[in-house]
Amino acid sequence: MKSSIFKSTLRSNLSKTALLGLLLSIGTNLNSQVALYLRPTANMKTNKSTFGTGHQMNSHNSITNEHFTFVNRSMFLDGHVDLGINAGIQIKEKHFIELGFSSDHSSIGRSLLTNSIFNDYETGENYTSNTYSHNTVSIHYWRISADYHNNFWKNQKGTIAFRSMSGIGILLNPSGNTNYSGNGSANGLGLLGKDDFGFGINNESYGNDEMHQIKPDVFLTDYVSKIEIHRGISPYVKFGLGIDFSTKDDFHLFSFDVSYLLSGRIVQQQESRITVMDNGVETNYRYSQSSIGSGLYFTLSRKFQVYPWLPLKKNKREKI
Repeated sequence: MKSSIFKSTLRSNLSKTALLGLLLSIGTNLNSQVALYLRPTANMKTNKSTFGTGHQMNSHNSITNEHFTFVNRSMFLDGHVDLGINAGIQIKEKHFIELGFSSDHSSIGRSLLTNSIFNDYETGENYTSNTYSHNTVSIHYWRISADYHNNFWKNQKGTIAFRSMSGIGILLNPSGNTNYSGNGSANGLGLLGKDDFGFGINNESYGNDEMHQIKPDVFLTDYVSKIEIHRGISPYVKFGLGIDFSTKDDFHLFSFDVSYLLSGRIVQQQESRITVMDNGVETNYRYSQSSIGSGLYFTLSRKFQVYPWLPLKKNKREKI
């Protein structure tokens, strides 16, 4: 009996000792090949909007009638720069895992081409003047990410390295902050401004009157009449490529990444209302647009290693 208890206790102690030795070995091995770093980021993205809502999306991007053409800007850069910070761990030389926090945004873009006809009272002839304008409505939110990077190619000098990346995350919009902007030609439709219906477009050519003449006895007014912001959490997936630039001494200069983010739900909707008064007959046009926050991201970043203080490859050379 005592012999069997002794053997059982011995086996248990040996197993615990072996497990402890294995963990210590793995920990020592990883400790010699692991680096921790911070990566500040600056992003610009292309925004994508579509006609319709989540229940009815349309593939076309323009609608034309005898008075104007309304265009949904399916993909565009709006000039916003989003800033963030990633905390990462490098395992060996090829594998990177990063957790990130960044500002982000979505935008809905629209353009309007009006076909204006006026009479030259001196000659009695009619002439045509086409007015083209565009504007955007943007919402701002937070992005939380978890990404995996893999270095799959490096030049012989070690100054340029290519990475593949994939990741998941959420778009978080607790407050629904909204930014309105617009621009156009000198005779185009200008900045968004408030009015009785919501957010009207002021025509810089004719002042701030509600109705703008586009033809003899034909007047037009243009409004973004409704904006809906979906608060809460929107999950997404991400994939892309990155390039790291370094000196010959393994001093990291900067990185440039191109990635695509695909979101899982609509984050922004808006409705535009255009009213045409043609010889006393009023016609109302309404156009719905939406965005899921997806887009192509262009990211500049700089990696700052915090542990160990020297780059991994330099540590290896010192040991040889």
